[in-house]
Amino acid sequence: MGTRLSRGFLRTSTVLTTVAGLAVAGGLWLPQAGAGTGLAGTPAPLAPAAGRAVRGGPVIVVLKAQHATLDLRTQRTAAAHADQRPIVSGIRASGGTDVTQLAAPSAVAAHVSAAEVARLRRDPAVAEIVPDLRIAMVPPGPAASTTASPAVSPPAAARRPGGRARSAQVSCPFNPAGPSRPLQEPEADSAIHASNGNPGAADEANSIATGKGVIVANDGMNELAGNPNFIRPDGSHVVIDAPNPNANHSNDEDYGDGSSIAAQGTVNYQYAKALPFSSVPAGCRFYIEGDAPGASLVDLTGIDTPILAMSKILAGIDSMVAKVHANVISESFGSGSLPSSFGQLLTQADNAAVQAGVTVVESSGDSGASGTVINAADDPLVIAAGAVDNFRLVAMNDGYSSYVSNQMAALSSGGTAPTGKVVNLVAPGWYGGEAACARNKGGCPPGYPTEAMRGTSEAAPLIAGAAADVIQAYQDTHNGATPTPEVVGDILTSTATNIGAAADQQGDGLLNVYAAVKAAQQMPETTDTQGPGDAPALIASPRQLDLTGTGGSVSDQSVSAYNASDTATTVAGRYQWLGTGQQIGSVVTEKVSAPPSGQPIPPQGATAAKTISFRVPAGLDVLNADMIWPDPANSSILQVQLFNPQGELTQESYDDPNGGHSYGHTDQVPNIQHVAVTNPVPGTWTARILWSGLDVDPSQGPEPPGSYRGPIHFKVYGQDYQSSPAFSPVLIPAHASVSVPLQIAMPRAPGDHPESVQLTAGNGAAASLPVARRTLIPASGGSFSTLITGSVGRDVGQISTYEVNLPAGRQDLNVRFRTQDASPDNGYTFVLVNPSGNVVATDSTPKTVHGKPVATADLYTSHPVPGAWQVDVVLGQTTSGKEFTQTVHGNLSDPR
Repeated sequence: MGTRLSRGFLRTSTVLTTVAGLAVAGGLWLPQAGAGTGLAGTPAPLAPAAGRAVRGGPVIVVLKAQHATLDLRTQRTAAAHADQRPIVSGIRASGGTDVTQLAAPSAVAAHVSAAEVARLRRDPAVAEIVPDLRIAMVPPGPAASTTASPAVSPPAAARRPGGRARSAQVSCPFNPAGPSRPLQEPEADSAIHASNGNPGAADEANSIATGKGVIVANDGMNELAGNPNFIRPDGSHVVIDAPNPNANHSNDEDYGDGSSIAAQGTVNYQYAKALPFSSVPAGCRFYIEGDAPGASLVDLTGIDTPILAMSKILAGIDSMVAKVHANVISESFGSGSLPSSFGQLLTQADNAAVQAGVTVVESSGDSGASGTVINAADDPLVIAAGAVDNFRLVAMNDGYSSYVSNQMAALSSGGTAPTGKVVNLVAPGWYGGEAACARNKGGCPPGYPTEAMRGTSEAAPLIAGAAADVIQAYQDTHNGATPTPEVVGDILTSTATNIGAAADQQGDGLLNVYAAVKAAQQMPETTDTQGPGDAPALIASPRQLDLTGTGGSVSDQSVSAYNASDTATTVAGRYQWLGTGQQIGSVVTEKVSAPPSGQPIPPQGATAAKTISFRVPAGLDVLNADMIWPDPANSSILQVQLFNPQGELTQESYDDPNGGHSYGHTDQVPNIQHVAVTNPVPGTWTARILWSGLDVDPSQGPEPPGSYRGPIHFKVYGQDYQSSPAFSPVLIPAHASVSVPLQIAMPRAPGDHPESVQLTAGNGAAASLPVARRTLIPASGGSFSTLITGSVGRDVGQISTYEVNLPAGRQDLNVRFRTQDASPDNGYTFVLVNPSGNVVATDSTPKTVHGKPVATADLYTSHPVPGAWQVDVVLGQTTSGKEFTQTVHGNLSDPR
């Protein structure tokens, strides 16, 4: 579930600290020079102190000795604490307080003076000192009262596509049984084949496994332990080890996470009260059930406070692994997409957890499709969760009679991360359904004890719950043995459903829990003598390939493919990538207006401009729709909803009016919207332009129209997949593996070029393996360019990453940039990162020189060390709305 923009607290895809110019606390930093005394009078370098850490206060002291080869469940804690004794003694002797010892990473958190920081920097055991960032975990106040919302009048069906008239008899939307049988929420359960409210259904994973006996850690669980949705029918608690088992005052993010995993479905609710501005009649009911209702939940940090220190999160991971022995950790927080203290330390903690046998799932972020995957979802060892749309709740609220789900959500972070990784899996994350909440507590809606879930931090706990189901199914058929995190991840990704989105958006595809638990039963060394059935499945490992190479070169790789079925099958493979976009029709321009004063606002928002129609040709693989508007104030929230030729709601855009706190402007919105539809139905489509898009719970009602009254420009374009053979067909025996050779061609243009390997078997099994290809800038220098496609205004706008491998002996390194748009609301930051992962230079555009905007920037460093250098182009959170796309040109001068 994503951050509620109107309430401004920081969770999923949240940059955890303000970063101005990329050189302050908690974000990117430049190592600070200093002098100490080494052997024979040689000045010894001081350990770097990032940003405000040099002034003292809450800091984390990271040690050089990390003991990464030791298991966190057994030896690592003792070894780390032994190393830390002198550090801890010195901190306490100097008056330091709030000391917390961390095992992975090995570090000591404390509140210390500036003098103590200076002393610690001279300690040869200290690697670095970083600020102990404070993370806002709950909103600052309750949600807005529903009574304060504008007057709402659900319009007649004839006034909008997909609408329908209501009969005199009570009819419950999307529920043929009407009031006699409640619907199961969230819709996500059905979309991922966990359960659909029909226990006897043939493709229902929870008829096989419910996560029973598996422990899932997620933050904030102690404070919701007493919510009736987390009490089992026998009276036992889903949340274990809670200090107060009757507590029911957590925040809305954590209620959503817990509901996605293990809500029990024991309470019936009214849609008319959960969606008070809709036309859903009274009597239409629902219940809430997670995708792993048999799992037990534990609190990741166990701390009930609105502000949580970074060190407490790291300590929580330590405890979950070494003491609680959790099987799965679900995380929905991060630190932007570029190197940061939080991201680096969280990655170390997650890696230690995975190496100790814990499956870690991390939300990818809510910043849109273009290179915005957050730390630590960019860690190859964790499962990075992207999001798709589920539109049943939207259709109910807006009064639409039909819809299409499981398209990529407009907010879902994607693209290739600076680390070279792409998203692993997608699950519902845009209004996936209702979750349990506590009325008017921690951001929960004031009028009713439920909430609408959304964001990749809904997708992450759904995938964590699926991991629990897989672990149980594996244990039940493997004599109690627990699968490794690698096996769990390979099962989940290999059984995912290819939804036709780009490899760097969907990863391996849409989570399919039923296929995953069936495959888990059929993995090697099964003890099920009855046989779990012949369910076709191909389990590919690794779950993605992240490659860097010279343009025009070929990389020899291999993938292991396991045939989980009872019979041999032949497997073929093809490379697949999206071709260049081709515009469909002409750009359409319409005038933005507002409804007459006093006119009631429909639940979906007031109409902002004339509805646009366009034709989609047959056979198109991906339809893209973009809308821009040149609002100088960057203050108006507009939204586009797409309806297919059958009048079904198929996509809607997303905008974040609060912005983030890293690059570019804050508390403004970008003047651009982008949505994509895979396998679009051919025919005449319609686009509705609404005063909407604000990310608030539907129970709070629609937003009033904004002040912008200029033009909007709307463009559609299509893309088709290109493909080529990947390998000759191979025969894989039943329950056996074959290593399949691959030759990955690196495109000549520097930058990222994602593709996938599509594996198909004669028995119907299939798997989609993402391949992230990054072509290097030649070491001898050369030009390159990046296409900027937009922003949703959340955390970061877009990041494009380039790399160059420098040999030893170079005198300098200089990269010059030229941007296309020099508008002040179209800012860029350019970042140069050395092979050690430290930022050594930054610059930005536009600048003002002699009263005129200048759109050039330079990154320079002298005597660069040999190795892989990284260059990042970072779009701010707003755009000018003057162009649909922008090209940023770069040139690396010959660094000899």
